[in-house]
Amino acid sequence: MKNCKIDVLDINAPGYPPLLAKSKYAVSRLWIAGSVNFDDEFCLAMVGTRSPSGLAAYTIKSMVKTLKGYKVRIVSGLAQGVDQFCHEAAIENNLPTTAVIAQGLDMPLQGSQRILAEKILAHGGNIISPFAPGSLAYQGYFIKRNTIISGMSNASLVVESRVKGGAMHTANFCFKENKPLFAVPGSPMTPTSEGCNRLIYQKQAQIIWNANELPEILGLNSLFPPINSLLPTPYSPKHEPALPSWAAKGTIMQITDICEQSQKPVNEVLAMLTELEIQGKCKVNGQNAIF
Repeated sequence: MKNCKIDVLDINAPGYPPLLAKSKYAVSRLWIAGSVNFDDEFCLAMVGTRSPSGLAAYTIKSMVKTLKGYKVRIVSGLAQGVDQFCHEAAIENNLPTTAVIAQGLDMPLQGSQRILAEKILAHGGNIISPFAPGSLAYQGYFIKRNTIISGMSNASLVVESRVKGGAMHTANFCFKENKPLFAVPGSPMTPTSEGCNRLIYQKQAQIIWNANELPEILGLNSLFPPINSLLPTPYSPKHEPALPSWAAKGTIMQITDICEQSQKPVNEVLAMLTELEIQGKCKVNGQNAIF
């Protein structure tokens, strides 16, 4: 990101992310390009795999759209895949977004990352780094980047992740600080849902069944409720879904078609299919459901 103005934020200086300043993962200095304003916002970290399923973009757009109009900032890591979808959805819905990167702000970014970074800055967002200008991207830096993503956020949401994915590090940092952690469930047959499903099963993350309920779950109507009111709680299903009348036995349907038939968001459809799969009433194979 050559030729962009870079500011330095000391931990006690105005503009330093307030939650990060109180976090166990705080760093003494941050470098930032773009707007320097984190006050009176709910920062939501949205993270996930670089190689998501075909439904990830739709899922993310559905969730972020429900946050439009609230004072929410989407925080992610500028990587391809889930991170990219989250930043783009924020921009599309006029929400500020922050990208945390694992290199100096003056170091060149790859093609798609560079274009996305420029778009973020053009729409009033910012790019931040705990690494001084001149620092080259290094694999070992991504752990610290993930601590910043979690540390500056009120809550974290894992959209899709493998069990050993980088997003699971962010989730672990969030959990260790006793911050609200959420996860989107997926098919047991989908590798990129294994991490989310494990977080839910181990009661570390609260499940997100319905995108439309996200503002209520985050407590956005009261903007900044007490943190304890947002702690993850175990999920217990209210009912066991029956096989839909339009899904006759032996039918193969695309998940996108099921969304249209049922007039339900993809998160809710995936949750229903997961329950049906557990009951042995269907099998999810990629983007298709076999009843």
